Amino acid sequence: MQATGNNPIQPYNLSIRLHAGGLSFYGYQPSGGQVASETYPYTTGKGTAETLQKALTQSAIARRGENKFQTCVLADSPAMQVPLECFRKEEAHALYRLTYAKEHTGKVYYNILPHLEIAQIFTIDTELEQLLLRHFPGMRFYHGHTMVLEKMWLLETQGLHRLYAYFHEQEIFVFAYREQRLAYANSFPADVAENAVYFLLSVWKDLKMDAQQGECVLIGEHGIKDSTAQLLSKYLAHVKETQATEIFRRSSLARDPQVPFDLLALWANVV
Repeated sequence: MQATGNNPIQPYNLSIRLHAGGLSFYGYQPSGGQVASETYPYTTGKGTAETLQKALTQSAIARRGENKFQTCVLADSPAMQVPLECFRKEEAHALYRLTYAKEHTGKVYYNILPHLEIAQIFTIDTELEQLLLRHFPGMRFYHGHTMVLEKMWLLETQGLHRLYAYFHEQEIFVFAYREQRLAYANSFPADVAENAVYFLLSVWKDLKMDAQQGECVLIGEHGIKDSTAQLLSKYLAHVKETQATEIFRRSSLARDPQVPFDLLALWANVV
């Protein structure tokens, strides 16, 4: 279980991104700036581990990453955040089970977010984890929201109340900071813009944000982001759609549409 942070540049990076519809492999060589990707959708009757096993036998990207290269997994399981002053690693499993009593859980992992001073707790399917570690003994596990939370905190402007919405897959991850700490974080299903607006305005109200002074910042690459911004503008004075190139100004990868936002955030910190 690892903390976040910067690491020396590796000659090749393999990242496996777990998402609702399947799993994707991304290979990245910093010196060449080239990204290769492969996606393997889940099929009816096959679990995640079975899909991964098949993908590993077919993937040229994964075979290249089996040796000496840096390997990471981005998970999309439900997650929780715990202030570091309240966090004990030996209690991580119990805390997760207390929060997600009805969820199917696997091996519990956590990431330490040093700037926010929190621990992000999440799980990886046990069979999936064992399979990954057999192929990649040095594999490191991150939650898809971990580096997003850290990156947006670094861009936060003091004195301006913002609500962030990260669009990905069929959900939005909504979060806010106050006084340089995480004040709110939760995920909501959002397959259409109307649902996204409903949840965003509900959180806005709960946080007692000012419709004329506060700002709602939309990030990510989901197709409903534009229509959500249009609808939100009827209720909020300041709605901002932010592109990856604005956030990752120093990274040429931000211009590559095949690289998801959470993966950009991960590579910006660990590659």
